[in-house]
Amino acid sequence: MIATFLALVFVGCIARLLITGRRERTLPPGPPTIPILGNLHILPQVDQSHLKFTEWARRYGDIFSIKIASNTMVVLSSATAIKEIVDKSSWIASSRPPKYISILSAGGYHVLFACDTPLLRKIRKAIARFLSPAHAMRHSPIRSAESTQLLYELMTHPEDFSKSIGRYMHSIAMLTTYGQRVPSAASPNAQYFMELLHQSMRIHVHGNFPPIDLIPVLKYLPERWAPWLAISRRSRAQTAALHSEFTEVAISHVSSAKPEDDTARQGECFISYISKMRLSPEEFDTFSYSAFTLTEAGTDTTATYLRSLVLILAVYPEYQERARQEIDDVVGLARLPELADFSQMPFINALIKEVTRIQPIFPTGIPHYTTEDIRYKDYIIPKNTTVIMNIYSIFRNPDIFDEPEVFNPERYIQSEHGTRDGMDTDFRDNLIFGAGRRICAGESMARNTIQLTAMRLIWAFSFSSAVDPQTSRPVPRDLDFYEPGFMTTPHPFRCTIQVRSGDRREVILRAFDDAKEVLQRYER
Repeated sequence: MIATFLALVFVGCIARLLITGRRERTLPPGPPTIPILGNLHILPQVDQSHLKFTEWARRYGDIFSIKIASNTMVVLSSATAIKEIVDKSSWIASSRPPKYISILSAGGYHVLFACDTPLLRKIRKAIARFLSPAHAMRHSPIRSAESTQLLYELMTHPEDFSKSIGRYMHSIAMLTTYGQRVPSAASPNAQYFMELLHQSMRIHVHGNFPPIDLIPVLKYLPERWAPWLAISRRSRAQTAALHSEFTEVAISHVSSAKPEDDTARQGECFISYISKMRLSPEEFDTFSYSAFTLTEAGTDTTATYLRSLVLILAVYPEYQERARQEIDDVVGLARLPELADFSQMPFINALIKEVTRIQPIFPTGIPHYTTEDIRYKDYIIPKNTTVIMNIYSIFRNPDIFDEPEVFNPERYIQSEHGTRDGMDTDFRDNLIFGAGRRICAGESMARNTIQLTAMRLIWAFSFSSAVDPQTSRPVPRDLDFYEPGFMTTPHPFRCTIQVRSGDRREVILRAFDDAKEVLQRYER
């Protein structure tokens, strides 16, 4: 009797193993699977996933599935699929894949990567209100002053343009969240923050550490055999300590501000904003932690975009010249461009969009996770499925874009979304900012910053390829000069940056003198 029972158990285990990894009939098609592993044996590295997913999208369609042992991943490679599956499903497809190491390092409340919970929804609601378009405009004086310092730094030390861009975006992010600016890239806190930021990205991105969620027993390994556990715990302690330091300064400034202080109201930071909410001490601690993750997001993403813009301006002098002509016609020589000028610059708008299309910062977006079944066409996307938005594939689809491999801002002059005639039905301008209820809350602020900075850089400077001192020839660069990864960023590069005229130099110097008064209010 016991022998028969054990034999049945054995047969059941073998049968379970044989169907593990098999694609269910209701799933979208995908690459052939093998028992147990599914598609794990052919799953690409994170830094190459957008290329492999694009290849599979051409073969299996705009929605296909991948089996990873008993887990399921669905990849969306069209604006229509994203609209129907993520945008229309509300919170059902707006969680994040559970990741033990992320919970260990951030307590489960990293606003970009945390799974959906009622508390996280409250936090995101507060963030969305704080970063609303109206509130973003209240930060315009600070953003304008910071961009003026950026122009001054590029004018005086053009060789350090990448560091200056990083300082600029980190300072805007710190002003927005903690009400404190970063006057120098050499600031010890700024350098330490960058170290923690890169460490955090390494932790949160899938593929950098062993698959603990697939093999839960790895959670219980001693740290001497599992260095990733020690890295995560150390990151959490370091982040908490730096966040506490920033928060203490921010609260001290809020408590000392006078009610009639207009500058305090104009530059209200996130810590100040949530301090006025009726939160318990425990809730305040959780809400305020999101300030650090917002600073991470605001620092790295827009800085990456601006470095791409500089690279592309240097690579394509013909488009740079056209943008210059447009901005000169609107602004002239006597002043810096302002955000209000942007509506009169259709080509610069097209240029900004094409930089985004040709090299999207997140080529496969940030993964979503379903909490209920979703029906799409003849398929069922089951509960607990990871959903990937393959933005790179959408923007490189030759059925949607003419010559998608070619950098051509003119496509956005010809149609709103740069697509072929009749192919833009489900496209939207903010596709790169995500989808569903987890769409980037800082979209308005990011757009405003990019628009203002792009106009001012093009107005002030001439960008060209760096000259090799040995050959006296320009160093060749192209659109493949990017580091592959979860977040696509240019390789470190040199370029020549020169002020376009003496008149512009004088305008920058006067504007920077005026900006110092604004900036000094936020130096702690």
